[in-house]
Amino acid sequence: MRRLVASIMVTVLAGVALAGSAAADDKIDLTTTWYQENRQGGLGGLTVIHPQLDLGLDAGEHVTFDLGYSADAVTGATATVYAVDAVSSATTFDDLRHEGKLGIGFIGKQSTLGVSASVGLERDYLSLAVGGTGAVDLPGKNTNLALSFTHSWDEVCDKANAESTLLERRALDGDDPCKKSSGVFGADSFIMDNPVLGVATTWRDLSIDTAQATLTQNLSPTMVMQVSLYGQIVEGFQSNPYRRVRIGPNEPQEHIPDTRIRWALSTRLNRFLPKLKSAVHVQARGYNDTWGVSSGTVELGYSQYMGDSLLLRVRARAYQQTPATFFKDAFFYETESTAGEYFTGDRELAPVRNALIGGKLTFLSVSEDDKKVWGAFEKLTFNLKAEVLLLDEAAADDPEANTGGRETQFLTSDQLLDAFTLQLGLLLDY
Repeated sequence: MRRLVASIMVTVLAGVALAGSAAADDKIDLTTTWYQENRQGGLGGLTVIHPQLDLGLDAGEHVTFDLGYSADAVTGATATVYAVDAVSSATTFDDLRHEGKLGIGFIGKQSTLGVSASVGLERDYLSLAVGGTGAVDLPGKNTNLALSFTHSWDEVCDKANAESTLLERRALDGDDPCKKSSGVFGADSFIMDNPVLGVATTWRDLSIDTAQATLTQNLSPTMVMQVSLYGQIVEGFQSNPYRRVRIGPNEPQEHIPDTRIRWALSTRLNRFLPKLKSAVHVQARGYNDTWGVSSGTVELGYSQYMGDSLLLRVRARAYQQTPATFFKDAFFYETESTAGEYFTGDRELAPVRNALIGGKLTFLSVSEDDKKVWGAFEKLTFNLKAEVLLLDEAAADDPEANTGGRETQFLTSDQLLDAFTLQLGLLLDY
């Protein structure tokens, strides 16, 4: 899962850099996010600390530069093998990821253009992404059209399994060497042998192309609508190199397709309520891909100004998805074998339902006349956000045919709290 999360983060952060290039103010944006998850059934937990620093610099009226750094410090416990007795094989892990990004933006009277690049580094995952975005206001400035594209060259450390059959492939463990001297970050894919452990590892390629088209339309002086069409093509090694799946008496490394094409359509509607000094937000999103995963998301939000300096926003979101066509509950992998060539224990490919409830409190301070905020800034924005997640991982196969016990399938959580997110942010404009 760490490999997949890393690739998604590269795409998301590249998009943030592009969006930031449209801003025409010098800024310092410092944010720290803490995500905590407790897995049900004793399957371990996950802790992620994500500090992020973004700098925006003006170079005249029409050019901006953006610099950024972020990190992910991940610790937790997870089942080594996706199996009926997965709890007994749970192991701890930790990981540290660094990413740097650079963007440049060009601002015209009715259009913007931005390009960006980012580099992500982990012990077992490397990424280089470049992208661009353009936006234009149509006459009257009630309609905005935006297009963006990002390409990522990634490489994933893996066990050297080229000569093994699918059921013989071995998974990585934390002691395997993943030193790099090849590929995008060096030369071609490279195998390293450890004379002590007898370990061979290699780096496998993964490319990600992401495009998005967005239409933003002012429907009235107090209402705006936004429609976005998203598409992505992922090509290359997408299995988790650490995850094993028990298939009969074997415990091979998981095997999933090398190609995944995904698309999504989302709609957002924001309505400002002048008399209440508040706003209502509605969002819906539909998703589908070539692995058979389909999902739907509905979100409602409400923002309320409290005086001139405080803004409170609350939101609730519901999400549900179908499983990938090759995903099975652990009991059926063990007793019936795979659904064709592919097999996985990735819960992100399982049938999932979850809900999120959260709030964000924003404090604003704007300079007046010649009196600057803290003596140096035009505007100060301080954010405090907290969110609670309720996770429901359902059974993928017929529960009545499953005689292997509770650990063989995903069941509704009986915990009061599955996960939460806390975030502190400080934005300074000068």
